[in-house]
Amino acid sequence: FYKRLSHFRLIMLNTRLICHIPILTAPHCWFRVGSERREWIDGVPLVFDDSIEHEAKNDGPQERVILLFEIWRPEIDEADREAIGRIFQIVGEV
Repeated sequence: FYKRLSHFRLIMLNTRLICHIPILTAPHCWFRVGSERREWIDGVPLVFDDSIEHEAKNDGPQERVILLFEIWRPEIDEADREAIGRIFQIVGEV
């Protein structure tokens, strides 16, 4: 749950896409990827490459609820997904 939060991120890896599905929106909440800014709409997913600068903000007093999950970029084949997964596993053990 996010009430009053500004969240800015820039990731240096683009093997995934991020999906945000707003479950409960609130007035004065918005989301920006690059130069494109959008308001949240209940049930309407936003899918984006999180290697692009992005930011979410709630300028209002009400909370918002977002279902957030990652998916592989469709152009990454199964063998590459497995190799990338092994790299992440090794890095996580260090």
